[in-house]
Amino acid sequence: MFFTYEVLLVLVSAIALPFFLVAGLFRGKYIANFPERAGFYGTRAQAHDLWLHAVSVGEAIAARSVMTAIERLRPQTSVVITTTTITGQAQAKRLYPNATVTYFPFDFSFAVRRFLDHHRPRVFATMETEIWPNVTRIAKSRGVKMLLANGRLSDRSFPRYRLFSPLVRRVLRLYDRILAREDLDRDRFTAIGAPRAIVETSGNVKFDYEPDETPLAIAPQLLTLIANRPVFILGSTLEGEDEMLIREMTDEMFVIIAPRKPERFEAVAGLLTGKKFVRRSQLTGAGDILLLDTIGELARIYRYATVAFVGGSLVDAGGHNPIEPAAAGVPVCFGPSMSNFREIASKLLDDHAAAQVTSANEAFAFARKMIVDENARTTMSENARRVVAANRGASERTAQRIVELLA
Repeated sequence: MFFTYEVLLVLVSAIALPFFLVAGLFRGKYIANFPERAGFYGTRAQAHDLWLHAVSVGEAIAARSVMTAIERLRPQTSVVITTTTITGQAQAKRLYPNATVTYFPFDFSFAVRRFLDHHRPRVFATMETEIWPNVTRIAKSRGVKMLLANGRLSDRSFPRYRLFSPLVRRVLRLYDRILAREDLDRDRFTAIGAPRAIVETSGNVKFDYEPDETPLAIAPQLLTLIANRPVFILGSTLEGEDEMLIREMTDEMFVIIAPRKPERFEAVAGLLTGKKFVRRSQLTGAGDILLLDTIGELARIYRYATVAFVGGSLVDAGGHNPIEPAAAGVPVCFGPSMSNFREIASKLLDDHAAAQVTSANEAFAFARKMIVDENARTTMSENARRVVAANRGASERTAQRIVELLA
């Protein structure tokens, strides 16, 4: 079965090759990190205790609380951290200066073996549900202990995993521990073949997020731009959302828009043509809108928000993490598509710590209400902080399981 998987992987890669070449040439993606993903490194080979995989920016940020707990429980732990995306790589290098940071290998046998030869980890822990058959099979055959942390199976991904359950079952049975976010995820993991004895509910490590209080280099310029106006942050927006939200913008508040994907920066700048906007990368002039066209600053900019909207939720994308603004005490709203953060959204909504909107117009109406009604804003801010604080602890539990495997 693993042989069939690799044959299919080769065929799919061959078909997709033209797309990757075009994207690499015109968007600067894929080509630069190809050598590392294929298992070719310019660094000295070195053994590591832990291989921690965080796909992109969100996972890299979420892993920070786990890493902090590991450093306290087992200070001598050496770590290699991998990401899949360019933005995740930049975030990991900023957050983990003492770790080896590189790209996750392609799931071809040769690339996985080269990675394992070079970095020689003893334990592999992946954040979220990243199930790669060859990585799992080959690492396990070399004696690497396997852990899946903060595991979730969304409403969309669960049927797909069930469709391939014969292969998925064989992969999941190679894990030593699977830590699910909530009971529903635990039950879904066992439904697709994970042995119940290795699956436990550990909570969501994203609730352990601590706002980064490091001063922003642009703080003086940002405060000058804001000029004591209320601030509405549109965070992690996607194609389709940008267009809807920008149509609703007026000059009654200062708006910061932060597209989720760097390749959207220029497109969003084009959508803002005719409006008084400033690009973060330039910070020249004055305006009513700041386009955050840099990587890794959004979480720290939430501290300046009066109110926030979290994107990926007005389009059918499953939403992005609302904990970053909530932990900062910012009243937050999001759209109806929040399947990626189902239990977080539910907890916030149940405790009146966030609002759900169905359109860009409703998002701006919510912002106006929060700006005008100080009591409502204060209540939602306090509720948000309380919900986040009440659900902490998953990172400590995850770190303890990883340290147990390192014993």
